[in-house]
Amino acid sequence: MDFIHSVVLATHFIGMAIIVGPFLMQMRSRGNFDFNWVFGGTIVQLASGLVLVVLLELAATADEPVNHAKVGVKLTIALLAFISALIGWRHQRKSAGDTVERSLMPFFHSAGGLAVINMLVAVFW
Repeated sequence: MDFIHSVVLATHFIGMAIIVGPFLMQMRSRGNFDFNWVFGGTIVQLASGLVLVVLLELAATADEPVNHAKVGVKLTIALLAFISALIGWRHQRKSAGDTVERSLMPFFHSAGGLAVINMLVAVFW
């Protein structure tokens, strides 16, 4: 069980890196945002996060229950990041070649920023 937990946790970290890496690299860009990676990373984060919660529930005891408030906050932030990435990804795909890249900046920044906030919640809560 510990091995499975470690593999899923590593996958969760990789998903976070897939979101935060392009976000940090393109934070000051005005266009050509890499929504494919960010959108894929949000999917990996959501899927591996849900598996981690299931594994925590299976291993929970009366002495160490699962913190459902933290899980709820992290899930909400992850869903908001996913929705931002999805909207940006769809608009970017639909308008390939057009000059509307600047209008996608809020979606890119919100998806990346929310991923960073989610990481901070995980570390400090």
